[in-house]
Amino acid sequence: MKKAIFVFLLFVSACSYFESETEQANRLSKTHQVDIQAGEPHLFFPEQFAVSDGEPPILEMEMTTLADASESLDGIEAALTTYPPGFVAEAIDAIYLSGPMLIEGAAAGGTYSSNSIILVNLSGWNGTNFNFENSLKGVHHELSSLVYIRSPFVIFAWQALLPKDWKPAASNFDALTKYKSAPDYNAGFLSDYGKTSVGNDFNIYAEFAFAEPEKLRELAATYPIIAKKLSLFITAYTQFSAKYQQDFEDYFARTGLSDVAVQPDNFEMTIHLDLSDLKPQISQ
Repeated sequence: MKKAIFVFLLFVSACSYFESETEQANRLSKTHQVDIQAGEPHLFFPEQFAVSDGEPPILEMEMTTLADASESLDGIEAALTTYPPGFVAEAIDAIYLSGPMLIEGAAAGGTYSSNSIILVNLSGWNGTNFNFENSLKGVHHELSSLVYIRSPFVIFAWQALLPKDWKPAASNFDALTKYKSAPDYNAGFLSDYGKTSVGNDFNIYAEFAFAEPEKLRELAATYPIIAKKLSLFITAYTQFSAKYQQDFEDYFARTGLSDVAVQPDNFEMTIHLDLSDLKPQISQ
């Protein structure tokens, strides 16, 4: 009898298969038609952060490996399943993982370039849920920047909903280090970091809309200004491409977000449109 049990256990063990990190990255790359890689940061350094010789670097990244990024890959996989097939590949070509990242000397969680997003993976933080959450929300955060810059009307209308005395952060360093207060829901900000720029405000709405839609639905039902921003956010995604319009309409309906979104009132078309915000943004 013991021999039979031993043979059975060997059979079960032989049938078990554990996917490696490289295999997971390759599977996700094939499924979503987006390269998922880690390695030397200079191979995917965003050209927008390049500086002349002798100038201090704006962006600094250390290396990480896929072998150290299991939790980050799980976060990426969870995020990618949210979107319609083909959408992510239309917005970007690749998702890169880096080690610790500094922007203007301040720790950041990710950034984006014209055709990719870069997410931080801290191998020493495995087991803390940081890497999973940073990748899960980071995909939504950084990917939304590519939607944002293709939505000029939404950018224009979003600025009309900001408080009259609002001012963006003076620098990336200030944005990453000085905005640590509680969110100001009455002013339409889902986090204090959202106050740092119009783009970052939009990015935070993306985190909530795709990672915490129940929370955003509750907030939009309670705070009229959030409901108006949510309406603009939904417009940006449903009008991104006719191919995915119905998919996004279905998502926002299924999550109840379209039920609580309120179209902003007409506003004077004399608002100053600050296009200086259209540059690579960063996540905390």
